Amino acid sequence: MASSLSSPTILLLLSTAALFSLLTTPASADNRLNANQLLEPGQSLAQGAYLFIMQQDCNLVLYDNGGAVWATGTNGQASDCVLNMQNDGNLVIYSDSNVIWASNTNRQDGDYFLLLQRDRNVVIYDNANNAIWATGTNIGNAAVDVIPHSNSTAATTGAAQNKVKELYP
Repeated sequence: MASSLSSPTILLLLSTAALFSLLTTPASADNRLNANQLLEPGQSLAQGAYLFIMQQDCNLVLYDNGGAVWATGTNGQASDCVLNMQNDGNLVIYSDSNVIWASNTNRQDGDYFLLLQRDRNVVIYDNANNAIWATGTNIGNAAVDVIPHSNSTAATTGAAQNKVKELYP
């Protein structure tokens, strides 16, 4: 003989499933990091197949379908790192109060934000929506022109993928 579930039991199961799905939602499923917001280890920005993640090993990495396309090269240099989009426009990886890596885009205080774009580029914008820094990883028809600059990251490797581009409005 088959048993059937009562309406209160079904409602309880559905409520439990809904609660579980809320608890397992990624900490940062957005593609934008505003001024004074952080990405802690394991947190990320996402846009389609692209993932920009502050890894547990202190490396900030941009992935495309699981393959790394850009990184700060800071893996293993510290522990318990956080990424901070500062209100002065500087994107900084900190371990405690020590700077591990920075975009070196500090300016006057404002409403800066970091955006993981649909073209795979990660860009810092100022409060007038001018791009001031980018990873230079855009593909396809880019909405942002990337101008090469001699500004490199604080990464020790100096590898080409660790070079950053600074944009001038």
